[in-house]
Parts: sequence; structure tokens; C-alpha cells
Amino acid sequence: MSSKFKDDENGGVAIEFSILALPFFLLIFATLSLVYHALVQSELDRAITSIAADIALRAPDATTSTVYLSNGACSEFVGPLLDCDQIRLGAGIVAGRLISYKDTVFGSSAWNLGCAGDTVILELTYPYAELITPVVIADLIDQGGQTYYRSRAVVRREPVVTGGIGTRWGSPYHQRIDRGEK
Repeated sequence: MSSKFKDDENGGVAIEFSILALPFFLLIFATLSLVYHALVQSELDRAITSIAADIALRAPDATTSTVYLSNGACSEFVGPLLDCDQIRLGAGIVAGRLISYKDTVFGSSAWNLGCAGDTVILELTYPYAELITPVVIADLIDQGGQTYYRSRAVVRREPVVTGGIGTRWGSPYHQRIDRGEK
């Protein structure tokens, strides 16, 4: 009887597949999770770069970061991967060395863009969602029991005319030029 089972090769592939299926699918899902986290961080980095350029070169008249994002910055600078309702933007004037701001979390509560010549640190955060693996290639912070992706940029405000999203240059002179008036 033992020689009968020893020589029987039927079902060998099924047994091998059942042994290797779990590690194989875990590896696939872990890779997809890692790609998702890297994609979210990359999208945040791209968005903060565009927002930083807008804030450095123009003088947005928004009184809060929520107003700034809802006035068109979110739809203009943030891609379709991220939900604009969950993005938080914070800004503060840098006083002293940047290293002293490494553990500071701005969230959306801080909104101080300073004026021309000021160095401003901008922080864009987005809620973190753990998919499969706890390994993440991203800058994560904890605030109030919630984990967020974080992307930062530091800019120096340039002396420019006022205006923000919605106006090309902001000044009445440039608005007349845009309309073709003299």
C-alpha cells in the first residue's frame, strides 16, 4: 500500500500551489501596498511644490488654508489620487534654524504666509491608510491619534503684486491688460 502512494503523482501541482499560493499573494499585495504609499507621497510632494511656487511668487489673499485650498488651489495643484476634502495645508514663518521645525506639525491650524522677504515653511498632510504592510516609503506624522502623510517645502516670499488663484496677476493694471483694455 505504501508503494501505491509513493509512486502516485496525481495532484502534485495542486499541493505545490497550495503551499506557495499564500506567500506569493502576500508578496503581490505587499508590493501593491508599497506602490500605493509611494504614489500618495509622490503626489503630495508634487502638490506642495506647485503650491509653494504659487505662494512664493504671488500673494494669496486667503485668510486660512481652507479658504486658499477651496478657492481653486486644490483642484489646480492636487491630482485625482487625493481627496481635496481631506488635505490639510499649514504655513508658518521660519525664525531661526530649520532643524528646530522638524517635529513641528502645522496641520491646517497654522496659516501665516508672512510678507515679502520672509522664509515660509509649508506643510501638506493627508490621512494615512494602512493597506497590508506596515512598511512605508513616506514621511508619516502622528497628530491627535491620527497618522498622516506629510510633505514640506520651504520658500522665500518674493516682493510681488497681490492676487492669488483666480486672477492671473492680481493687480488692476494687469487685469485690464488681460482683458485687452489700456
